[in-house]
Amino acid sequence: MFLAEGYERVTLDQIAQRAGVSKQTIYSHFADKDALFRAICTQLAEKLTIPLRRAVSEGDLRSVLVRLGEETLTMMLNPHSLDLHRLVMSAATRFPDLGRTAYEAGALRIIDDLSALLLQRSHLGDGLARPLDEARARILAEQFVGMLRGFHQHRALMNVEQTPPDRRAAYVRDCVDLLLRGA
Repeated sequence: MFLAEGYERVTLDQIAQRAGVSKQTIYSHFADKDALFRAICTQLAEKLTIPLRRAVSEGDLRSVLVRLGEETLTMMLNPHSLDLHRLVMSAATRFPDLGRTAYEAGALRIIDDLSALLLQRSHLGDGLARPLDEARARILAEQFVGMLRGFHQHRALMNVEQTPPDRRAAYVRDCVDLLLRGA
């Protein structure tokens, strides 16, 4: 309901009715509407990033990064992900910790995992010219996620024509190649 209607327009009475429970049942699990809203946003962010947490031990670094890049961009362009992004952005002023919570459950988790992967693979000599330290691995992970997002997510958020899937796949491969060359 929050995604469809926005935080302000949804009442606990509406949520209880839709869920087929009493308002008291909701209060037995959540202190208030704010707490319910935070829990829903966190759960949705975690659910959307589950495919990105699959094992990355199979394949060379370039292949793993291409798969992760394609899945990450697909997740970023998922209609539910876009709705969550819009909702969190619109509510972040009122709920500063919500933005932080959504960031930690989504983007930060992706960056942490990618940074660890780059660090590990760099010390194995897989795809990178030299071993990375933690700080450099983190910068590269953030740059990679930023490149993936590019204007693809921005256009999707604005309901502007999307890049066709084959061109997105080529874009992801280019991002991987730039990352590996620049490391």
